[in-house]
Amino acid sequence: MQFHRSYTRAVEALEQLTTDMPEIEIVQSGVDIAQTATSSRIAYLHYLNDDQNTIELGVWSHDTRAGCNAVYDRHYPITSAGIWADSVRYRKPCVHNDYAGVATRHGLPDGHARLIRHLGLPVIDGGAICMLIGVGNKDTDYDDDDVATLDMVAKRIWSVTRQRRVLTRLLDLEQRFRHVQRIASVSGLEYDVDEDALFLDDMFSPIFLTQHSTETPTNLHELLGFVATADHEHVRKALSGTTMERRVLEIGCRRASGEAFPARLKVESRPRAIGRGIVCVGILQDVSEELAVEELRQHADIDPLTDLPNRNRLHELFNQGLGRRGKRDAFAFHYIDLDDFKPVNDSCGHLVGDEVLRVVAQRLQQVVRKDDLLVRMGGDEFAIVQTGLESVAGAQVMADKIIATISQPIHALGVVVRVGASIGINICDSHDIPLKDVSAAADRALYQAKAAGGRRFIFSARLSEPG
Repeated sequence: MQFHRSYTRAVEALEQLTTDMPEIEIVQSGVDIAQTATSSRIAYLHYLNDDQNTIELGVWSHDTRAGCNAVYDRHYPITSAGIWADSVRYRKPCVHNDYAGVATRHGLPDGHARLIRHLGLPVIDGGAICMLIGVGNKDTDYDDDDVATLDMVAKRIWSVTRQRRVLTRLLDLEQRFRHVQRIASVSGLEYDVDEDALFLDDMFSPIFLTQHSTETPTNLHELLGFVATADHEHVRKALSGTTMERRVLEIGCRRASGEAFPARLKVESRPRAIGRGIVCVGILQDVSEELAVEELRQHADIDPLTDLPNRNRLHELFNQGLGRRGKRDAFAFHYIDLDDFKPVNDSCGHLVGDEVLRVVAQRLQQVVRKDDLLVRMGGDEFAIVQTGLESVAGAQVMADKIIATISQPIHALGVVVRVGASIGINICDSHDIPLKDVSAAADRALYQAKAAGGRRFIFSARLSEPG
């Protein structure tokens, strides 16, 4: 019961970690949560460098810093680290409940607090260890519950940290794009339809990389020389002056160097100021950077392994109503955790484990309906928001399908493995309930399903018949 309460409090605290926070605040808060959730007296979080041979020492819980003089070190060799870094060496959680009694315990950083008991584990992403988290000096021995809690905390910290890094890159790219757009990405144009006379301003040259002013098009035929053949007819129609409405076209263009790039043509037609005839005015814009920004924005919301929406996208869509049909449209939140997945990673390797996660994601996509939302929460956890729920029986049918499809043998890189699924289900009759409350209730039910042996679903205690 105490573990259950600690686990629930940790889940609630972790929900407060968001990409709106600076990275240092994310990891500092996460380390403090790890210490509290495991009833420890000290806690730390360090990054593994890309060489996988050195550790970036840098983040300790507030309580640890109060009694520890360890200093930041960007390249602390793993070979110099003691048994506290065994989780990196063995790529799995390591517990030392008699730290002082281990003869090979050498290698604490200078000024580090004395260790009595210790639990450390790695966070692995894409086959590489990205982070090392540890807690120490609990009054009693660390056990499997502590390992599970720390693992959950670590995965959440890394998930939010990784998304924050992507968003930071996105914001930087957006700022640079706006700068480029102001300086060199838009060329103004004016086209006299009757005279077939085209004027393009001086920005044409830096966009299309022409070397001489004589290369700048002066009529429609010359302009089409810089446009992809498939878009010639679209450009002709846009510059024909047959409609006074504004026209916007996404077209392919070619620089003088031969490089293809996406462009946007915006055109409006108006009568000539003097005499008869039509003049088209508009802009030709290089949108390469804009599309790159949009692609990066989408990647920030997509899990790179399974191509499913991630937790960040879940928050966004949940706030938008998730396909509600009425003010009290009921939905079921299925919190899914794979059974027997860890032995797959341990015995077959993480490449096989990653392939299993991809296959599971594909199978779950076959289960959900068009209006439902399937999300990878992180690690081997998924969530399905089943919308438009008319009865509890509908959620039961969905859960049965999930368990059945996941339990089928999986062929992964020449290895046949079997995993199962435990599901915690929270049924809600209103979209006004905060996501953190919805997911926390489902997570508690999931824990009960795991504790009961797995491969089953359990409804949250908040269950009520829709309608």
